[in-house]
Amino acid sequence: MPSENFHAGDERIIPGKLPVDLDMGLLRKSFYELEEAFEGQEGLSDLVVLLEEKAGIFQEILGRSSQPLAGKDLEVLVERMFTARRKIWPAVVEASPPVVTVAIHDLLTGYGDIRQRLQRFGEAIPAAGKARRALRDMGAELLHFSDPERYPLMTRWVWDQETTSGAIREYVRGGDYLTDFPFGEAPEMFEGVRQWMREGLGELGVYRNLPFLIDTLLAYQYSQYLRAMAEGFLRSDFGGQSDFTEQIRKLLGVETKRRFGGTRIKRDGLH
Repeated sequence: MPSENFHAGDERIIPGKLPVDLDMGLLRKSFYELEEAFEGQEGLSDLVVLLEEKAGIFQEILGRSSQPLAGKDLEVLVERMFTARRKIWPAVVEASPPVVTVAIHDLLTGYGDIRQRLQRFGEAIPAAGKARRALRDMGAELLHFSDPERYPLMTRWVWDQETTSGAIREYVRGGDYLTDFPFGEAPEMFEGVRQWMREGLGELGVYRNLPFLIDTLLAYQYSQYLRAMAEGFLRSDFGGQSDFTEQIRKLLGVETKRRFGGTRIKRDGLH
């Protein structure tokens, strides 16, 4: 995996204090269940390798973002963004690769803090409706997989304040009965959750591959939430899959199966 850090400056996210206590017992429970689901550490290691490969692909392509990226490069990136690829590709095509490249380069290396750069990224690519909300996921994936140690994963399935839903909620004891989840969507909050998870995994003696293991734990928690929803919803968003380990891979953009062997990108809306 490329080790070159192509980010300007020395940006660091300070973990924020969480407004709602998370339950360490739920974290331990989810870790043991995840380990069992993937048949031990070896199975989890295989998934981590897939995430490392994804990060390597992002870093190799994004390392060239000072020059216009080809449409094929953008397609490679978007295809690995599950929640973004279902909505965003028509907007990427409409905006054109040069415009999207400039927006990506500014997101990764431009002036201002992360929130400012994410806002400019969302404004630089014209989109409406669900595609506009999906731009947040696209920006979050670009940041995280360009530098997994530096940037937490900030996609909507990790936490969406507008819908008060996401994997983080599943670590709140009695969360099904609460109505107030004032987490917000600041990068410092996401990093605060990640720091909490690091500490909990450290208590379990787990210290390796933490950025990707934390991603996997969050995806596991969200997959369990989805499995508790109506079967029709699962069928709609996950192609009728019953194997939740594949649902985890899909959320993380590293699934091994393609329907009908084609591209995963949704091209609806293209002229």
